[in-house]
Amino acid sequence: MRIWDLLRRLCDVFVREPRLIYKYYVNQRSTPPSGGWGTGPRMVFKADGRFPHGGMFDRLKGAISVYAAAQCIGREFRIAFTHPFDLRDYLVPNEYDWRIDESELKKRWPAARPIFMYGEYGNPVRLVKRRRGESHFYYGYNSLDWLNKRYGRNYEFGELYRQLFRPTEKLQRYIDHYKAEIGGGYIAVHFRFMNLIGDSTEFTDVNPTLPAEEQERLIERSLEQLRILAEKHSGKVIMLATDSARFVSIVKERMPAVYVVPGEIRHIGTAEDNSDASTVKMFLDYYLIAGAEKVYNLVSEGMWKSAFPEYAAKIGGVEFERVFFGL
Repeated sequence: MRIWDLLRRLCDVFVREPRLIYKYYVNQRSTPPSGGWGTGPRMVFKADGRFPHGGMFDRLKGAISVYAAAQCIGREFRIAFTHPFDLRDYLVPNEYDWRIDESELKKRWPAARPIFMYGEYGNPVRLVKRRRGESHFYYGYNSLDWLNKRYGRNYEFGELYRQLFRPTEKLQRYIDHYKAEIGGGYIAVHFRFMNLIGDSTEFTDVNPTLPAEEQERLIERSLEQLRILAEKHSGKVIMLATDSARFVSIVKERMPAVYVVPGEIRHIGTAEDNSDASTVKMFLDYYLIAGAEKVYNLVSEGMWKSAFPEYAAKIGGVEFERVFFGL
């Protein structure tokens, strides 16, 4: 284990978890709900706003990794995703019922304990430790390859996602509406600019905004790449998904044939609150990406190799390509 990984793991175990225990577990009552606590230890993925959890697919990667780990060691699995929205308002169980109410969670240590693992993605051995109590996991990485190797499994993200989730009836109506609006086969193209052209969708210390001249150069090169893909897939609709409202407005003006799902662009890891409309927009983007014939993530210097289109493509079982371009 590299020294940096060891230090991060020690920080998880001896700093972050004790803070969570002291603040949220030690002084809590643990009154069993009607019907009791259920049988056996339980593994719960949590996204409750107590720490920055990352974007939507960071959370889904963590949830699905915990689900797979629970399958490997024979544990009950649940999801308590309540921040900045309740996941159950948009996704419901498909083959496995992962739902749990806050009142059903054990809340007092040591009957329940948080497992903070953001620093342990390289060797997540604590993911599969057989504990007696209820484990509340804070995690945001895809550990399926690690679990497959350790337990001789063949887990795939898209397959496990489909076991766990399907859209609510409301969300499915939106998906059907916008697929009909696109009308036929389409290609999905994703850009994640991360503040570079002035949208401030991320913390500025993560990725500061470029000077005006460099912004214009990046915008023009991005439009050029979009045109190249439109020519390559002539006869197909190009669907654009991005974290930049500015880029959307420019594309609508200069490439009006490109399709964009309407709605406000928000990032759940940085937004102080999320409206229903912005959350629906996020789910629509990734379900429509999942339904494309091919998915591209276009990346230049300073931009992010986004998990959003990559994992949406896994959900749909469609081809994904990351394209790097210079300025």
